[in-house]
Amino acid sequence: ISLAVLPAARHPGSTRPALVHRPPVPSIVAAISRLREDSKKASADLLELLNIIVDSYCFKNKNVENMEFLKLRLRRKFDDAEARHRRMLTLQDDAWWEQCFGLHYVLHFNRAITRSYIKLVGSLLADLRTLNYAMRLEDYGRLHSIYMAVLKREIYIIQTRTNNLLNEISREVDALSPRLDLKALGALENQVEMALYKLRKVQNRTLRKETVTPEEVAGNVPLSLFSFSLNSFCSTLINFQQSHNSKIYSDVHRVRSFLRSSLMRFINPAYYKDPVLWLTALKITVAIMTGVAFSVGVYGFSASVPSCIAYIMGGHLGTSFRTTVNRVGGVVAGSVVPSVFKFFFVQICAPEVLGVMLSGIVMFVWVGMCMYVFFGRGYGSCDGMVAAFVASDTLLRQTDICYPNGSDSSNSVAVASYSYLAQTSVAVVIFISAETFLFPKSAISLLRQSILETFKLHQKTFDALFGHHLSSSVEMDEATMADIRNMLLVQIPSKLEAQRQLLVEAQVEPLLWRPQFSTDKYKRVLEFSHRLLNNNYLLFKLLRWFHFRVMQNRVKLNPSDIRNDIQENEGDSVDCHTQWKLSSSHFQSLVRDNFETMEMIFSDTFQYSDPDQTAVFMQMKEAFRLADKDCSGELNADDVATMLGTIFAQSGAVKEGQIKGCVQEFMCVVGKPGRTTVSFEDFTDAIDHGLKFEVEVYRRVKPRAPTLLSESLDDENKQSTKTAATGVQEAGEAQISKNEETRSALITENNTPIVDGARELDNHTTSLFPSENASVFIRREYDVLNVEDFSVSDVVAHMKSAYVEWLLADKRYERISMEEQLLLNCLVSSAESIAKNLAGLEEIAMS
Repeated sequence: ISLAVLPAARHPGSTRPALVHRPPVPSIVAAISRLREDSKKASADLLELLNIIVDSYCFKNKNVENMEFLKLRLRRKFDDAEARHRRMLTLQDDAWWEQCFGLHYVLHFNRAITRSYIKLVGSLLADLRTLNYAMRLEDYGRLHSIYMAVLKREIYIIQTRTNNLLNEISREVDALSPRLDLKALGALENQVEMALYKLRKVQNRTLRKETVTPEEVAGNVPLSLFSFSLNSFCSTLINFQQSHNSKIYSDVHRVRSFLRSSLMRFINPAYYKDPVLWLTALKITVAIMTGVAFSVGVYGFSASVPSCIAYIMGGHLGTSFRTTVNRVGGVVAGSVVPSVFKFFFVQICAPEVLGVMLSGIVMFVWVGMCMYVFFGRGYGSCDGMVAAFVASDTLLRQTDICYPNGSDSSNSVAVASYSYLAQTSVAVVIFISAETFLFPKSAISLLRQSILETFKLHQKTFDALFGHHLSSSVEMDEATMADIRNMLLVQIPSKLEAQRQLLVEAQVEPLLWRPQFSTDKYKRVLEFSHRLLNNNYLLFKLLRWFHFRVMQNRVKLNPSDIRNDIQENEGDSVDCHTQWKLSSSHFQSLVRDNFETMEMIFSDTFQYSDPDQTAVFMQMKEAFRLADKDCSGELNADDVATMLGTIFAQSGAVKEGQIKGCVQEFMCVVGKPGRTTVSFEDFTDAIDHGLKFEVEVYRRVKPRAPTLLSESLDDENKQSTKTAATGVQEAGEAQISKNEETRSALITENNTPIVDGARELDNHTTSLFPSENASVFIRREYDVLNVEDFSVSDVVAHMKSAYVEWLLADKRYERISMEEQLLLNCLVSSAESIAKNLAGLEEIAMS
């Protein structure tokens, strides 16, 4: 038997890249051809991700958090698909010059149709992200196996028909069809409905016949989130035909729309409300007017200074160290070398065409190299654009040195060359001065400000979605839904894209006196912001889907809803309603407080703080949350007693009278005069001014003779000593036996900063007194906050438990509709997802 090693056959839909070395080609070169190639491969990326996620969900019986290879594979596939999507967006913008020359007719390309398809790819990627996260929330237990035994056939049919529909859309878009009539659309739509009703049927049958525990049902709640995420993926494909057919793709219509939107922009008041736009216009105006003054007063009406400033400031906005450095480098590269060539070429008088031809060749080569750098999208892309402009201005200047009566000479040409270098240098100085002294902004500051604004938008979205639907089943008004849609589809995505660009700029910005910049930290913040966006957008789509089905009379609403007030005939569910109301209210309060905390962390207050300071602040915040039982934002005497009792519990038992005394001292020191409560601001302000909790431990040991050291351990334990209160009356030390300890708490104010007062220290001081009345003092300052995790997830667990108990009580799952149960399950799972994402953000903030 002969064995031969043969190359593995590649599947036609495989996206594995071939091992072929390709030279680095700027995206503007053959942009249309490369865009069409990526468009064909994008569908294969999406389908491969869908198949991996769905197959893993249906056939695995192990939690995804324990499957490292699957997580790594999915992360790699998602990164590849998102990189292709970003490349398609770039190629779409770089195809402008081919359209200007009419090459899109030859290459069979329509920018509007391709743009719609690229948006579809981005939406499908977001749905797959949510599908992947729903898979991670699932508890793969007994109920999951029972449900999947029935549903995996329906899900497999959905996979097959989704593959057919997406491939059909890809073929129609590649063929530039202005009107779509998709054959696989109806079959997929019917199959999605069938799968939802099969899910409802198997859930009711299983809960009715099987003996299930509330914990098992709670672990299987994310199944509804996974089902609707798959439904959302399919509905995005289904709705593409209607969206595509509603647009006009003729070139005349596109030109007319472009002119109309450009002209309307001048009279749109919202366009002029951006303060960054006015600051940039002020910088450019001041710089150009200063350049004009130098041009008139110093350089004899030469336009080199203002034109150079216009080149380097007009095309790109400032506030970036990388862009500023590249502009300066572009001016130098575009003026020095071309000036040297120009000095020799202008002196070639015979034949005259030779000098002109050489200047043209140098300009063509030099500008081509500069534009190659620009369209390479690398670090020095801005450098290439500025160098091309300045080099063109240098090489196109004319002289009359070859004419008999010309005023130029070799010396004057040399002086002119040096003069031009001097003028461009002055332009650079003016530009740098304008950027430095007129409202300077660093990329790091802009990045933190953008993150802060994004968290505020996330909080508004949460308040609108969860604040309404966790406490009521009433439909939200259309104006609020429109505002939420604008935040989810326009405002937050634009902020995240700006953060992605600012993150690149911030990596090369000099730090000077500022702390080290962590790129990984801000990348993870960006990742969690994307997760929050996808989670909220999926819930928004679910609400729209639910209300649409209600309007179509396809849902029979049940008056019994855990979110509404208790009905008279629901006596058995009073505890569930009460627990739901309490937990949901507590959850909303904690999430708002979490967002406010994150906004404070990324504000200017914590911009230069180290991780230890941030961690201590976060621990104080969480300790305050744990003590604030009613979520009022203030602590009363009972809350303070609970918090101090938790702190003192680490040192042993403390008498009740001692805790009451400590509470009184705490309220006097920390609280405001005349008030019986303490706010978090009072608490942090007191610690900032030196508040210190001091728990002192005193042990009196009678000195023993050296001969007693050889006694056995049993004999030693039988001995006892007497104690005295000498020198420690301020600490309230009592007389106890040898094996007892007295611990008293002092609340004092000193000049210890917040970190030094709360951070664990390694140095320990021990004093030994050899006399009979000696005491052994062990003093150590350490962290007593006793906070190791965040409480939002616990509150969500209570809310989830209340919902499951309400659902199982009196077989209520049989009376509520499939749409209502899907909405409630997804609402609880989305709350769980938000809690995990916020916990991840808090962990990142302390890193």
